[in-house]
This record gives sequence, C-alpha cells and structure tokens, in this order.
Amino acid sequence: MIKTAALWQHPLILCSLAAVFLCAVTSGASPCDDSLLVDSVAYPIPDHWCGKKLDSSAIARPKDLVRLPQELTFEEYRIYVLPETREAFVRMAAAAKRDGIDLIVDSGFRSPSFQLRLIRNRLKAGESIDYVLKSVAPPGYSQHHSGRAVDLVPSEARFAFTTTYKWLRENASRFGFIESLPEPKDDNNMFWEAWHWYYTGTH
Repeated sequence: MIKTAALWQHPLILCSLAAVFLCAVTSGASPCDDSLLVDSVAYPIPDHWCGKKLDSSAIARPKDLVRLPQELTFEEYRIYVLPETREAFVRMAAAAKRDGIDLIVDSGFRSPSFQLRLIRNRLKAGESIDYVLKSVAPPGYSQHHSGRAVDLVPSEARFAFTTTYKWLRENASRFGFIESLPEPKDDNNMFWEAWHWYYTGTH
C-alpha cells in the first residue's frame, strides 16, 4: 500500500500527472497551423477563424452559379449565387416586399482569389492585418465561396437597427436563411455582421 505522504512520488502517479499536463497544454494550443500569404508575407490565421475553413467540395464552381435579378442587387451589380440560393432568395424578397421591406444584395459569391484581393487592398490602405481579419475571412474560410451567402444593404453596423433586419430575424428561416455571423456573446475579435445571411437549404 502506498503511504499518503509518498503518493505524489509514485511512478504511476507521476506518469499520469504528466499525461494530464501534456493534454492540457495541447488542448490549449491553437488548432490552426495554417497561414495567410499576402505579397510574400505570411500571417498566422487568427484563432477566431480556426476550424472554419471550407472543404474544397463546398466551394462553388463558377459554371454552377447563376445571376441574381438586377432589381434585387445594389446598383444593379452582377451578383452570382447557386441556383437554389437564388430561388430561395427571390421568394424571400417577394415576401418581404409584400410587407414593405426591400431586400437588396451587394455581395454574393466571392472566389478565394477575390477574397485575397480584398485583404490586400485593405492592407495597402493602412489597416492592420488583425483589424482586417476581424471582418474579412481569410481566403478559403469565407461562406461567400459557397455561393450560399449574401450580404444585404446597408452592409454596416446600422443594419442591425433597421426594419429589414427585424423582418429577417422573424421570417428568414421560413426560406432557409440564417444569420450565420450573429452578435458575439463574448469578445472573440469578430465583428457582428447582421447583414450577412446564409442559405442552409433547410426550411
């Protein structure tokens, strides 16, 4: 029988404690080992994007995309999404219109290369990489790559206080859309994108 005073010195106990410590250290480490390369400079992927990289099969192929109706896009932008996303959004926009709400899109499908250009342009404008990656997903991590995400006008903080947002909170799920970047419940270094809605295909 092991005496209590010598318990912590027993080889089996010491090995177990070492294993527990190793697990704790490992679990506390960042699960991201990827980096973002911009103009030959490698930046680490922030923790708040960890685990959110899209599988290559989830990235829409340009040939599979269709254009949203011009009357539903900001300044008649040429905005593309998957056919099922388009169909659901058109139906949702029609329902919103009957309630006096105009749903206008200013962003749909974005390729990883386009995402990289967004980040590069903001860095050139003088913003820090930490600030940029609070609201712009690294290439490969954005839901816009899927052809299922849309950003609505106005794509800025005041959107959360509009009647449009209130209508979406009450009705969007009926058409298969969810607010996939909701108001953070804690400080996770991400912005609240109330204007960003994602088509799940289930409703």
